[in-house]
Amino acid sequence: MLSKTENSYILVSAATSDIGFAIVRRIASTNNVVLHGRDPEKLTSLMARIETGHKITLWCYDLKNVEGIQESLKKLLVENDITISGFVHCAATLRILPLKNFRLEYSREIFDVNFFSAAEIVKTLLLKVNKQELNSVVMISALFSKFGSKGNSMYAASKGAIDSFVKSMAVELAPGVRVNSVLPGGLRTAMTAHLFDSEDYLKAFREKYLLGEGECDDVAAMVSFLLSEDAKWITGQHLTVDGGASCH
Repeated sequence: MLSKTENSYILVSAATSDIGFAIVRRIASTNNVVLHGRDPEKLTSLMARIETGHKITLWCYDLKNVEGIQESLKKLLVENDITISGFVHCAATLRILPLKNFRLEYSREIFDVNFFSAAEIVKTLLLKVNKQELNSVVMISALFSKFGSKGNSMYAASKGAIDSFVKSMAVELAPGVRVNSVLPGGLRTAMTAHLFDSEDYLKAFREKYLLGEGECDDVAAMVSFLLSEDAKWITGQHLTVDGGASCH
């Protein structure tokens, strides 16, 4: 994959999420990884579940605190004498509410975690402290960034910001860094499990998703491809992984 030296790592934000863990499990077999999360116990537990002959480093930090990201990440790199060659942004928070019921604090939290934290991490990894090692960025966006959905206005807007960021960063950072996003369709995760408990939702889901219900590993496979040298001529793209849902 991407690692240039024995001290090169791939950073996965929200590695303790369902999609994050699927990505880590897939890439850890061939790469050193930095697992990010905000809960130290969950991070330690996650590390114990990963089978790899490569090195694992933990970064425990709450991405809602955007202003402190650069200092915390720089400290991690310096104290562990590591560099980051690939970054996967899985971190996201979601509130399903009509816009009239939204509070400004909800909007700020969604944008801080889903978008601004990603921008701060990328900015930090472009500094001298990372020794120009960064060469691939993959952002987890969402199908909602392209298609409307009731109650998801702010979440969709934050993911739309991710997609726009990908386009501009691909131009700004070429040819040294490739930047792409992956747009998953509806997956059964801890964050969305309550939706799948609804028979009405499942009925609509089955009618829309041509290939049926997908798995987090389907997204992880696309991320792994985009990080690899097999994707060396791909940048600025939004890759949809949705079981055919967007065909309608």
